[in-house]
Amino acid sequence: MSRIAKPWYYRQTGWWMAWIDGRKEKLAKGKANRKAAETKLLELRLQAAKNPVPDSPDQTVASVIETYQEFARKRLASNTMAVRAPYLQSFAEAHGWRLVADCKPLHMEQWLDEHPEWVSDWTKNGALRNVHVAFNWARKRRLIPENPFRGVSHPVGAPRRDITLAEFKAILRGTRSRGRKRPTPGHWIRQVLIFLWFTGCRPSEAARLTWKDINFEQQMIILTKHKTARMQRPPKPRVIPLDPRVVRLLQSLARKSDYVFLNHRGTPWNKDSLSLRVNRARQVLGVSDEATLYGTRHAFGTRAVLQGADIKTVSELMGHTTTRTAEHYVHLAGKHPHLAAAMLQVNAPRRGA
Repeated sequence: MSRIAKPWYYRQTGWWMAWIDGRKEKLAKGKANRKAAETKLLELRLQAAKNPVPDSPDQTVASVIETYQEFARKRLASNTMAVRAPYLQSFAEAHGWRLVADCKPLHMEQWLDEHPEWVSDWTKNGALRNVHVAFNWARKRRLIPENPFRGVSHPVGAPRRDITLAEFKAILRGTRSRGRKRPTPGHWIRQVLIFLWFTGCRPSEAARLTWKDINFEQQMIILTKHKTARMQRPPKPRVIPLDPRVVRLLQSLARKSDYVFLNHRGTPWNKDSLSLRVNRARQVLGVSDEATLYGTRHAFGTRAVLQGADIKTVSELMGHTTTRTAEHYVHLAGKHPHLAAAMLQVNAPRRGA
């Protein structure tokens, strides 16, 4: 007989947890809230018992989400699921018991309003989009006749800007450990920042970079596993040529692990810990909140366009599957000197005209 799940306290996050159907579920936060955790566990057990099988016509919100996640875990990148799962979990907790046939767009709008901590338009749009993915998938597989939340959306907001050179240099200065016997924690994030600035890599690519991905002889990185590999037919490796400054940086690093970039504890980074460390440095130094870690990638794309790289080349350098994403950098918001120079070039008199 299988053991009955019991709540257990995870000290690192401060949450009571439990295993339900092979998945870890959050129950209640705070060590003193064991009773609330037990009540929540009972509710989740009852909900799981009521969930219909995948081919049942009476699907619930929870059953659709669970079926989608089982499908997606085997096919999507782990970092994609790490982003999507919290939103799906939150929506299942709010409306998991509800029959899909009884769902209304209002229910999704109410769910969004119940999370004031999602401040930015990017976050709100992302929350809706990630839930829509599950229900659109279920509709295409004919598990449900239609997505009951179709039409619910939120403005995506203004595009995140690139980090400026002045902001980048300020953060680098703030992470120096000169005059100290041992490198400070900021020393280790400094290595990653320089790498991102000169390669345009995604922070997650830097965090997962291993020594076997680097070909020093050809001065390039070759990633066989990357974000867009699953969307290519057939999949192609992502090739990242290396600037000589990046080559020198990589050659200076000690090979203490399979991973290239390690934190001050000697363990690999992840994109969240990288962002957190940059946010802390930014706050201490008084740098704008808009100067984010991912802004180094935007800065690389903007520089590429300003230096005259064509849109196809920019897409290749940044690992995009199409030129549509790279077109974001063509708008050149605020780059008036470049536009003025382009205007003079267009209207320059031609010989013999």
